[in-house]
Amino acid sequence: MSVAGSHLVLLLGAGGISPDAALAAARQVTDEVSVVWYGAATPAAVADRLREDWSRAFAGEWLTVEDHLRIPELLEELHRRRPVHGVATFGEPLILVQAEAQQRLGLPGNPPETVRTAQSKSAQRRRLREAGVEEIRFHEITREEDVAAAAAAVGFPAVLKPVHGAASFLVSKVRDEAELRDRVREAFQTYHESPLFDPDPVFLLEQLLIGDAWYEQPGFGDYVSVESLVEDGRITHVAVTDKLPLDGFVETGDVLPTSLSGDRRRQVLDHAGRVIEAMGIRWGATHLELKLTPDGPACIELNARLGGPVGHLVRAVGGADIEADIMRLALGRPIEGHYPAVRYALYRSVPPPAEAVRLIGQTSREALLAAFPELVFCKTRFAPGAELHPDRPYNILTFLVTGQDVRSALAIADRVVDTYTAEFVPLADDAPVPFPAPTR
Repeated sequence: MSVAGSHLVLLLGAGGISPDAALAAARQVTDEVSVVWYGAATPAAVADRLREDWSRAFAGEWLTVEDHLRIPELLEELHRRRPVHGVATFGEPLILVQAEAQQRLGLPGNPPETVRTAQSKSAQRRRLREAGVEEIRFHEITREEDVAAAAAAVGFPAVLKPVHGAASFLVSKVRDEAELRDRVREAFQTYHESPLFDPDPVFLLEQLLIGDAWYEQPGFGDYVSVESLVEDGRITHVAVTDKLPLDGFVETGDVLPTSLSGDRRRQVLDHAGRVIEAMGIRWGATHLELKLTPDGPACIELNARLGGPVGHLVRAVGGADIEADIMRLALGRPIEGHYPAVRYALYRSVPPPAEAVRLIGQTSREALLAAFPELVFCKTRFAPGAELHPDRPYNILTFLVTGQDVRSALAIADRVVDTYTAEFVPLADDAPVPFPAPTR
C-alpha cells in the first residue's frame, strides 16, 4: 500500500479513539506510520503491547514523549530522517501541537490560531459574532470581581462554563447574580483542585439557549451534533447525530441516523456549514453541537476533531471508517468513505452518582454482553474498589447497540441500563448511595 507521500505520523496516548482503533484505521491508508506516544498515565505493559502490534504492521519510528509541547520539534527532527507527509491525532490535548507541527512542515492542516479558537468557548462566540453568524450574549469571568459586569452583559437565566473544558465539567445553569457569585466561587476552587485542566482557568457566562421540539416522536434531546470532514475548505457533512435528553448538562446518548425531518435536517446542515466556515476550519474533522431553538439552530460549541463515539456509530450504521478518511485528509488525499445508514446505532453513557464515592460492585461487562447480543461494545470504566470523584468527568458504563429502527434501539438501550446494577458507598461515610444516580 506504500505510495509516494504516504508517511503518516499518529499522535497517540491523550484520549480520543483508542490507539488500537487508530492503528486499525491507519492500515487502510498506508503502511508507513510513525507513532509519537504521549502516554505518561498508560501502564508500561499496555504501551509495550501497542508498540509490538505497530511494529508488525508498519514501517516507521516509535517515539515516546513526556512533554507534549516538544512534539513539533520532535517531528521536525523525524522529518529530516524520514520525510513526513501527514500528521493525525484524535485527542483534544494534542490537536494544537498537531497544527503547529503541520504548519512547520508545510503539511495539510489548520493554522494553530484556528485550533486555539476552536478550543476556546469565548473565542468561538467572538468569531461567530464577528462573522455575523450568531449574536449570543456572553462575558468572560477571570476573577470573582467580574461577576457584576457579566450579569449585566448577559442577563438571566444563563449558563456558566469553563472557557477550556470537557465532558460538561463545571457547567451549570444560574438564575440570578447571587447564585452566579456562589457558583463562580465554587467553580474556581474546584477547577484549581482538579488535575485535568489549566492552572489559571477562565469562565464564560453565556445566554441560556432554549430548546424547542423539533422531532415528530418523543425520546430525543433538544440538540444535535453534526459530523463533518473538510478538505482544503470543502465541507462534506457525514452525519447529523441525534442526542438523548441531558442529565443536567451531562450527555447520556447519541443516535444515528437522525430522526429529524428533511427540512429540519437541511436547516441544521446549512447552519453547520456557516459555523465551520466562520471558524476558518480548512482540514480534517469537525464535531459541532447545535441547540435546536425556536429561531433555528444555534452553536453550543465546535471541536476541530472527531467527536468521542462518532467513529463507532458511523461504522455501526453503515460500515464506513471515518477515522481512515481523517488520516487520508492529513496526507492531503481525498476522502474515500461512503456513509450510508442501513441500520440504527445508539451510544449510551451512564454517569456515576454526583458525589465522591467508592465502587463496591457492579454487573460485569461479560454478563451484559452475554445478555444482549445487540451490543456492539460495552465498557465498564472502573473495577470494584475504585474511588470516583465528581470533579473528574467520566462515565461508569458506556455501550453501543444497534437496531433496525430507532424505537428498537432505544428500547434495547433502556433494557441494558435497567439490567446494569452498581453499588457505591460515599467516601465521607459508609451509607449506601442509591443507583442509578438521581438526575442532576
